[in-house]
Amino acid sequence: MVRIELGTNDALRQVVANIRDDDIREFRAISFIDDRAALADDLVARYSGRYDTFQAINDGRPVAFGAMVLVRPHVISAGFFATEDFPAVALPVARFVRSRLFPSYRKVGVHRIECVIIDGYESAMRFCRALGMKVEAELRGYGKNGESFYQFAWVGSCS
Repeated sequence: MVRIELGTNDALRQVVANIRDDDIREFRAISFIDDRAALADDLVARYSGRYDTFQAINDGRPVAFGAMVLVRPHVISAGFFATEDFPAVALPVARFVRSRLFPSYRKVGVHRIECVIIDGYESAMRFCRALGMKVEAELRGYGKNGESFYQFAWVGSCS
């Protein structure tokens, strides 16, 4: 059974300990840290104890962790990472995000939710499209080693 709930530090640590290689590749490209263990520690430090995170639990095991970080007034930057077991929870997570999470942010005045995805991370791009996000731009040279990224966004009414 899949549960989606407020993120906890314990689940965060478990997901980070088993994070997908493509998530690590993406985070390395936009971080000063290259070492996988140090990057995992950085993710735990960055997302621990936040009120704006959620987790997906499948049969008692944490599988995915997301954050909705306010970066400007009415604009959220979405972050997400998971284990290799993510396909088992992808559909329930997508339904939750589309039917409950994004609408809850829109209800309080958020008109833009954005994220960046490293070039070649096709499953992440498909997932963003499933959430109703659209590609806005290619960001050439966005990563520290010149990696290209794609800017995805969900844009609602500004009224």
